[in-house]
Amino acid sequence: MNLSIFVPTKNRFYYLSKLIKYYSSINFNGELIILDSSDDEIIENINKLIQSFKNLNIKLFHSFGLPCAMMKKYIDEASNDYVVFSGDDDYFVKKGMMDCIKFLEINSNFSGCNGEGICVHSSSKKNKIDYIDDYEQANVNGINSMERINQQFNKYKVPIFSIFRKNYFKKFLEPVPTKEVFESSCPDKAIADEYIIEGAMVAYGNIHKLNSPYLVRHIHKERNIDNLVPDFKKDWINTPNFEKSKNYFFIKMSEIISKNDKIDIDQALKFFNEKFNIHLNYELKKEKKYILKIFLSKTLLKIRPIKNLRYFLKRNIFTDKKYSKIKTNKDYSLIINSIEGKI
Repeated sequence: MNLSIFVPTKNRFYYLSKLIKYYSSINFNGELIILDSSDDEIIENINKLIQSFKNLNIKLFHSFGLPCAMMKKYIDEASNDYVVFSGDDDYFVKKGMMDCIKFLEINSNFSGCNGEGICVHSSSKKNKIDYIDDYEQANVNGINSMERINQQFNKYKVPIFSIFRKNYFKKFLEPVPTKEVFESSCPDKAIADEYIIEGAMVAYGNIHKLNSPYLVRHIHKERNIDNLVPDFKKDWINTPNFEKSKNYFFIKMSEIISKNDKIDIDQALKFFNEKFNIHLNYELKKEKKYILKIFLSKTLLKIRPIKNLRYFLKRNIFTDKKYSKIKTNKDYSLIINSIEGKI
């Protein structure tokens, strides 16, 4: 498969081993690029793990930094024409990957492609699936950067799990701060490692969404590595690093918009400032609306019988993504078995 998958990881041998076993089970013949920031004792175990899978093409690099900064450092190690980012607990469906690459090969006016996504929640035990729901991905199509950014920031959907052409992916990584300048230029993790690359992805090209099963995200207690991102945006915007990082982000995005759309940089900056603030205000209002509900939910879920009943209802009744339906789906079943420790 003409695809390189970047997998940043840090001290999560359990999840990485499951991911590698899954790709071995589907005979993935693309390229896995593991970007490892683990401690020394875990690095040794990862080395042994990778050496045991002879049917996979795996490149392993030990480095420190946020995932996007590490991808920027190692992007030229990708041997294939198409590139995608993956967490060490995210899974791509084989047919979905092939469908996306096929789409891009015959549609040169698109820089990226994705498919249907689901989130598999393991709130009680990491190998037990409590419930499953949808994971919406970006579907952006416009004649220029401003039109695409307008679409994206009016109703934000994540583009980072799309498969992209490698030459575009390199462009997305250009504004990402390196490890060396992170603290001085853009010290906020959410901006440096999420918003910048996703803003660039939308600014540089169209992203198509197919109806094929494509992505499974495993949501569990250990996802927020080092607790670098606050749970609520109301807390995030008041962190000491937010304003400096936001200014860096706005400058980088206005430079991209100005160059792509051939407009004055001040006009581009004004436009992007407006669109980002619309997005942020929407998120803050939505969060405020549901914050009491979230608090009550977390309080009630400390009572085990109530928590178990909620998970049962969400897993089997009040969802379009019933566990039994996903479990027997030929595209998803191997991934579900991997998460549950059955392969």
